[in-house]
Amino acid sequence: MHFLKTMKQGMSGKMVQSNTITIDESTVSASFSSCNSAFYQTQPEQPYVVIFTLNPVEQVPIWLSGLADWFQKYGISLEYRHPLQLLPVEFFQQSLGTLLWSGSVPVFDPLKQFLRANELKFSFIECGFFPQTQHIYFDRQGINVDSSLAANDLDWLPKDVAPILQHKRDVFFQDVPTYSGQQNYIFVPLQLAQDSNIQLNSRFVNGMQEFIDYIESLYPDDTLVFKRHPRDNTSYQISSKRSYWSTDCSRALIKGAKKVHGINSTVLFEAELYGVETVIEGDCLLTRHANRKSELLGALMLWQFDVRKQDFCLKKIVQRSYLALEHYM
Repeated sequence: MHFLKTMKQGMSGKMVQSNTITIDESTVSASFSSCNSAFYQTQPEQPYVVIFTLNPVEQVPIWLSGLADWFQKYGISLEYRHPLQLLPVEFFQQSLGTLLWSGSVPVFDPLKQFLRANELKFSFIECGFFPQTQHIYFDRQGINVDSSLAANDLDWLPKDVAPILQHKRDVFFQDVPTYSGQQNYIFVPLQLAQDSNIQLNSRFVNGMQEFIDYIESLYPDDTLVFKRHPRDNTSYQISSKRSYWSTDCSRALIKGAKKVHGINSTVLFEAELYGVETVIEGDCLLTRHANRKSELLGALMLWQFDVRKQDFCLKKIVQRSYLALEHYM
């Protein structure tokens, strides 16, 4: 049996079963770029964990190579696959488990349906916080507001998380100069319009221009400093004479701001860590723990792993995922 089994329209006009997936060919060709395709073609020669990811050429060097090196110490390899690849069910059954990177986007839905239909458990893996590029976390339920931490009572935390937060704050903002381009301003971090966190967990699904217009109407007498997402090349319009663009480091902009007003960007988590007032328009873990934000930040730090230090722990990975790693403990 292979995934994905989808419905195709036959000659009679009725829907009939097919063992191939019907998707737009341009989507496939874009997903399977020459850079990415090499990652998807490896064959396991030892115990392996399957990671489904849309863009391994970016994610492997930054986040997953450190995890791969650490797993290799146990004789375990990471096998990267695209969520639309055709794979036999045995490929999953013979693995140590399945991980989904950015698994909340719609392209993963047929894969998740297939896994559930075949009673194959899967877990999620995603970039973490402070900074994103240095941390990952595992979760059995999902990412963002679908993660285990969303409804977690946080009672497992140390009684006092203040030392954890203070240490991270000192390290994270160390040697970061305070933005001085404007004074007494509100920092407004923008996000990618197609980001699943925007599309699934906010009302600004039509893009950042809608959010910019909303912010300018909300603060007609305040100085506003907007910053585009680093990967966003969209041309936006600001209309207020008190609105400005900045390309400065977000941490510098946080340090100089009187308030940070965003949707559900990780910049809001960084602002909370620094101690600046935040206004959150979307849904995120901060809104789910609105009365315990400090405890949430502490939980995020203890939940994640540092990929550079490779401070992974088999016990914690087993607790937070469905990977069958008990034999290696």
